[in-house]
Amino acid sequence: MCMKKNGAIFILMILLAVPVSAQDNGPLNLEVKVEGIEGALLQNVLLSLEIEKRKNNPLLTAYMINKLHSSAPGEISRALEPLGYYQPVIEADLESKGQHFTAVYRVEPGEPVRVNRITITVEGPGEGQPETAKALERFRLKVGDILVHRIYEEGNRLILNAIREVGYLDAQLGTREVVVDPVLNTAQVLLKLETGPRYRFGHVTLEQDFLSEEYLRGFITIEEGEPYTLAALLELERDLNDTRQFNGINIQAPREEARDFEIPVTVKLVKGPSKRFTAGVGYGTDTGPRGSIGWEHRRVNRKGHRASIELLGSAIKQEYTARYTVPLKHPQTDRLDYSLGWTNETVEDIDRSTYLAGTSLTWARGKVEKTLYLNYERENFKAGAERGETNLLIPGVVWTLVVADDRVRTTTGYKGILELKGSSQDLLLSDITFAQAHLYLKGILSVSNSLRFLARTEIGTTWVDEFTELPPSQRYFAGGDQSVRGYGYKSIGPVDSTGEVVGGKYVLVASMETELSLSRNWGVAAFVDSGSSFNEIPEELETGAGMGIRWHTIIGSLRFDYAKAVSREGKPWRIHLILGPDL
Repeated sequence: MCMKKNGAIFILMILLAVPVSAQDNGPLNLEVKVEGIEGALLQNVLLSLEIEKRKNNPLLTAYMINKLHSSAPGEISRALEPLGYYQPVIEADLESKGQHFTAVYRVEPGEPVRVNRITITVEGPGEGQPETAKALERFRLKVGDILVHRIYEEGNRLILNAIREVGYLDAQLGTREVVVDPVLNTAQVLLKLETGPRYRFGHVTLEQDFLSEEYLRGFITIEEGEPYTLAALLELERDLNDTRQFNGINIQAPREEARDFEIPVTVKLVKGPSKRFTAGVGYGTDTGPRGSIGWEHRRVNRKGHRASIELLGSAIKQEYTARYTVPLKHPQTDRLDYSLGWTNETVEDIDRSTYLAGTSLTWARGKVEKTLYLNYERENFKAGAERGETNLLIPGVVWTLVVADDRVRTTTGYKGILELKGSSQDLLLSDITFAQAHLYLKGILSVSNSLRFLARTEIGTTWVDEFTELPPSQRYFAGGDQSVRGYGYKSIGPVDSTGEVVGGKYVLVASMETELSLSRNWGVAAFVDSGSSFNEIPEELETGAGMGIRWHTIIGSLRFDYAKAVSREGKPWRIHLILGPDL
C-alpha cells in the first residue's frame, strides 16, 4: 500500500515538472501562417483556427502546440465549407527553434461548389399569389453562384420576413435541404414554403382624447377586412408622425388577438406640444446672409386646424407670411389654406413691394398634387426707369409630380411642376390682363454606384398687351444658383433704354450636370447651364460652366460650385453655394 502511494506521488511530481521545465527559459513563442488564400476565406479560417486563437497564451507548452497543430487541417477544411469550398488540399508544417515555434498551413482551396439547381415549392393559400412570388425573389442565391452558406441562410430569412409582412404570419419553411456533390462540385437547394392562411385587418381603435375622431380617421387608409401588411402599419405611423402633433405613437396589431384571422389594430397617441417657435440663419450666394423666425400653432382646435407666422430676411429680400390651414377629408394630402403676406425685394435694377391675400385648395391623388389658388396682389415697383403700381386678382393652378427613390439624396427620380395663371381687367380688382404658363422639370439618373447625371429645364411664357404694366413679380428673369450659374441672381434678361435689366415675357433655361462620388458623402461635379429671359427669340443663350464639390448630409446636399460666364466678355466667374434636397 505504501509502495503504491509513493509511486503515485512520483508520477504526479513528473507531471507537474513538465510544464515547469517548459517555462525554464521563458514562455514559448508561436507564429501561425496561412498561405494560399486571402479575403473572406482567410478571415474565416483565422477565426476558426484554435492554434491562432491560443498562440499568445503564456501557458502554452510544446505538447499543447503539437495537439493544436494536428487539429488545424480539419478546422481549416471545415472553415472553408460555409464559403463553398469542400475539397481543399492542406499542407501543414510545424517547425521549432528553441523557444520559437512556426506553424505553416499551405491551402489550395480547389474549385468551389456551385449551385446547379434551386427548387422552391409553395404550399397553402399563398400558392400562386403575386405577393408570394415577390417574396421568393428575396432569395439571393442563384443558379451558378458559389454555395455560400451565409447567403443561403439569409435568403431563407428574407423569404419568411417578406411573406409574413404581407399577412401570411404563420408561414414556415417546411423543407430546407442543400445536397452537395463534392465530386462534381455542385449543389442542389430544396425549399418548401408553407404559407398558412393570410391574415386581415380588423377594426381600428383610436386611443386619445385631444383630437376629433373624424380628423384622425382621415389618416387611416386601412380598411377592415383587407389583407394585413406591415407596410400599411408603417405608412400610418409615418403619416401620423408627419403631423408633429404627438409625443408618442404606438400602433399595435397582436396576432394572438386575431378572430377568424382578423387582427384588431389599436392606435395609441400621446399628446405633444401644440406651439412651436423656430429660428434659423444661413447664407446663399444669391441672397447673402439670411435669417428666419417662425411661430406655429399645430393644433388650434380638435379638428386639426393650424396657424403659422414666418418672417424671412436677407440682404435682398424681406418676407412676412401668415397662414391658416384647414385639413380636409384626407388631411395628409388635402387642405384649404388662407394666407396674408408682404414681400420687399431689391435685386439688380428691380425694387418692389408686394402685398398678398389669398386662398388655395390642395389635394393629391396618386403621385400628382394639384393646387387651385386665388390671390389678390398689390405691388409698387421700380424696374429700371419704369415705375408703377398694380392691383391683380390672379387665379391659378399648379400640378406637381415627384417620383424618386429618395427625395433628399436621389439616385433615380424626376420632378415636374406646371403652373398656369393669369388675370383680366374684366375681373374685379385687376388693372391689367395677362396669362402665363411655366414648366419646371428635373431628372436624376444613376448609371452606377458612383456616377449619376442630373438635368433640368425651365420654360415660361407670358401673354400680355403692354409688358411695361406687368409688375416685376410676374416677369421672368434668369441667372443665379438655381438658374444659370456663373451669373448673378436675376441678372439675365431684357434691358431698358438705360441698360438696366427689367425682366422679360419668356424664360428658357437648360442644365446638364455629371456627379462622381469619391466616398459615401463626398463627390465632385461638372456642369453646363444655358438660358435667358427675353421678349424676342434671342440669337444665342447665355452659358455658364464650371465644377463643384458635393457634400451629402441628412438634410440635403451642400453644393459648392465654381462657375464661369463663358458667353460674357472676359469670362467672369462666381461662387455658388446651395443647400437642399436633390428633388
